[in-house]
Amino acid sequence: MTAFLLPILLATTLVVTMLAGPKLVQAAAPALMRAPRAAIALLLGAVVLWLMASAALSLMLAWMFTGPAILPETVAGICQRCIAAATPFPSVGVVATVIPSAILIFLPALTLAALVAVAVVRGLRRGRTTTATARGIAARSQRARLHGHRVLVIRDQRPTAYSLPQHHGGIVISDSLIAALRTEELVAVLAHEREHVRGHHHLIHAALDVVVAPLRWLPLMAAVINAVPHYLEIAADDAARRSAGTPALASALLKLGEPHVGITAQPDRYTVGTLLHAAGPSRIGHLITPPSIRTAIAPIAALGVMAIGCAVATTAVHGPYLYVIAAGCHFPL
Repeated sequence: MTAFLLPILLATTLVVTMLAGPKLVQAAAPALMRAPRAAIALLLGAVVLWLMASAALSLMLAWMFTGPAILPETVAGICQRCIAAATPFPSVGVVATVIPSAILIFLPALTLAALVAVAVVRGLRRGRTTTATARGIAARSQRARLHGHRVLVIRDQRPTAYSLPQHHGGIVISDSLIAALRTEELVAVLAHEREHVRGHHHLIHAALDVVVAPLRWLPLMAAVINAVPHYLEIAADDAARRSAGTPALASALLKLGEPHVGITAQPDRYTVGTLLHAAGPSRIGHLITPPSIRTAIAPIAALGVMAIGCAVATTAVHGPYLYVIAAGCHFPL
């Protein structure tokens, strides 16, 4: 295997992972649903590793290619010495291209800076929206204590329950839902929402919206954005099952999904995109008869291999650069 084959192999792996990722995530769902917290960690980890491996590809190409100097002579000299010190292929001949090495070196940092800037803007916007949502809900609710849980009770014909971050109020439930549920069903719904609050699921939701959503145009990112909220709900369902039992939770979800004349359990303008819900009956099948995980073994293994491959590439490429920087390679300011 030649040194020039490595970036080709890494680029191919990144493309295949990006394109095949959504189908693998979907096919692995029966197994991922059995361990929703691990599923969330795996999917978010895959996103991070894919991005870092993409940055590694750019840095790896800097070892192989050279081009016109675009930096001042002093800075360019230091840059070249850093690249030469970091490469594990000192005997490989450098290929002249039209792409300056500096671009390949700084592209990951510039991309990261752009992502951080977008994330800050989206985070501030989301924070303002969440605060306005919480204030709107607080203005039309009453504090109460139900079965050991502090809740905000809203007067609403819609039978609904959802949660805010703890510092914004926590569990919110409508008076119509309280009236519609039996005691064990109400305990299940409260336990579900309590798990969202206790597990800080809103932070995961926010990270998806702020950091990953701008990359939704990439198929793997879109698949993760769609899948993680589902596993957050399953994690909350598991907590509710332990607290109240599967029949009570399934019955409560059925009632949340019941059609009402002029009434809907769908989120209103306050809740879209900012809250986590005890939704309708779509998850009942998983609660009662979980699907077999045999068909998910191969997709899980493929996802694991792809993640390991990205981790290896990330460590092998970023490691030498970090070592060189730590050893004293720096740019004059």
